[in-house]
Amino acid sequence: MERPDGFLKLIGREIKSSGLYQSTNSGDAYMDNDVKEIVLESWNKWSSDYDSYYPHTIKSAKEDLEWKNTLKKLVGNKVQNILDVGTGTGFLAIDLTEMGHKVKGIDLSEGMLKEAERKAKDRNLEIQFVIGDVEELDEPDNSYDIVINRFILWTMQYPEKAIREWTRVLKPGGRLIVIDGMWFDKKLSYQVEKFLGNLLILFTEFKNPWKKTTYFEGNLKERLPFTKNKNACTVNLIFKKCGLKDVKVTELVEVEKEEKKVMSLKELLLNPYRKIVIEGVKPE
Repeated sequence: MERPDGFLKLIGREIKSSGLYQSTNSGDAYMDNDVKEIVLESWNKWSSDYDSYYPHTIKSAKEDLEWKNTLKKLVGNKVQNILDVGTGTGFLAIDLTEMGHKVKGIDLSEGMLKEAERKAKDRNLEIQFVIGDVEELDEPDNSYDIVINRFILWTMQYPEKAIREWTRVLKPGGRLIVIDGMWFDKKLSYQVEKFLGNLLILFTEFKNPWKKTTYFEGNLKERLPFTKNKNACTVNLIFKKCGLKDVKVTELVEVEKEEKKVMSLKELLLNPYRKIVIEGVKPE
């Protein structure tokens, strides 16, 4: 899934144009039950050019190699039965299948899955992609060796519910692997770098990078817990709360190093965030 800045703007436009957005005397609001519908519609519309944005797709052979090395360390050499939840355009599912694992990809967005299927076909890979809600999986208990995802937690209305669901379908001894980023960490150095990146846009592209549709953001962030600074570093705590053991957090140092080598100055400044991996084991 996408780094959130651009997507938040897109959701804002969808909310405003839909009949689901409401303005009240106590402030702007929208119906809680329809948040997922709005997010889904936005992902479907964005699916065709999703991979053109940083950091969704591989930009160099060395970056591809580092991702595969990272996944090999995370998943191991033994053939595993893997569920990729929120597969999007199939980044993880495709890499893991090429490594010899049996992978099923689930996503709520039909548009994203069409892109995933197209990419898999181009590589002559057989991967099962299905439409499904990753917060309410239509999967039996104790059925997967590994459940994995990449950059989707910030889109979850109920991340703890999702993590419990992912844990449910793991076999005893199975592992949950969440690849994420510190997208909403308000670290001062991140804010400075983003400010400089916006200045670069202002003076080289003659655009106002601070002009945003902010009428919805406060309400949206109330519905999406991981868009809040205070929750940016708490995924490991939710893992433990959901009963997972041997929980650890590591940084994707080598992957980031290769990503940055092919990024423009603007991309470097606007994307200072650390990428991390959170792992946990379902008790036997």
